[in-house]
Amino acid sequence: MCPLYFLINSRLAPALLATLNLAFDMLRIFIGLSIAFTYTLMVMGNVVTTTGSGLACPDWPLCYGTVIPPFELQIWFEWSHRLLGGTTGILILSTTIIAWLTVRGLERTLITTALGLLGLGAVFGGVIVLIEAPLLEGALHVGIISFHIVLSTIIFTLMIFAFRVTQKGVEYSSEERTYVYLFAIVFIQVIIGIFVRYGQASLACPDFPLCRGEILPTLIDGKVAIHVIHRAMALLIFTLVTGYMIFAIKAKYNVRNAVITFILVLLQATFGANIVWSGMFLPYIVLHGATGFLTLGWLAYRSAPIITRKQTSFPSYM
Repeated sequence: MCPLYFLINSRLAPALLATLNLAFDMLRIFIGLSIAFTYTLMVMGNVVTTTGSGLACPDWPLCYGTVIPPFELQIWFEWSHRLLGGTTGILILSTTIIAWLTVRGLERTLITTALGLLGLGAVFGGVIVLIEAPLLEGALHVGIISFHIVLSTIIFTLMIFAFRVTQKGVEYSSEERTYVYLFAIVFIQVIIGIFVRYGQASLACPDFPLCRGEILPTLIDGKVAIHVIHRAMALLIFTLVTGYMIFAIKAKYNVRNAVITFILVLLQATFGANIVWSGMFLPYIVLHGATGFLTLGWLAYRSAPIITRKQTSFPSYM
């Protein structure tokens, strides 16, 4: 038999199992920290782009050839974003190492995939600076800038799934499948929102709730078309979430989660409308993005047990 078998069945077993359980708990802590830092990184990226700070540091990976660049607001927006990205990378790398030492199965795959995407994102971020992507025009500009934040969105989602998979005692019923559908729709909406934001289509419809004074304007202009699609998706999501909340209240089932979902969607819609009414006021832009990512994260958390079928985590020694 494997020597580990005798070790586990010896008097050292309690100490060994306690150490392994501690490592498993440490894994969950690192996953949670990775999620928090990834979310903050995404919000900070929105600030950097909105303030036009994407090229405030003209070189990469340093900033003006140093780790302490000139004290100017835009420069430090960009440099803080890079430092936050580096910290997030270290956390996800550490999480991956702990995962490979303590568990096997789906959570290890999810975390390792997130690490791979993070590495791709880091390289891509450097390329954005080196080729001065924010100065490019047209579809190439939109594609390059959007791809970076889409990667972060996927990493954020994967880490939430991993956190949920490692959670003990998770139960779900068939009624909660609604969250899976909402997650899928909101994920698509977030991706569309990224293209609206970085495709400079946020004010393609300068009024709200109408668009250029019409319920359905001419969609020949691509910016107007994607903006209208974004609004239509928002209306669909709001209608579904409101309907689900009403159902939950009447059925007295899962009311708290339904209300939380409704509040998040309502806040995001409110901030989105205020972006138009205020003519792109920075706090509304940041809050709209922040609540959008938070809503996606919440729905990923609620739907993960169903999407992953809650595959149980097994320590790697088993």
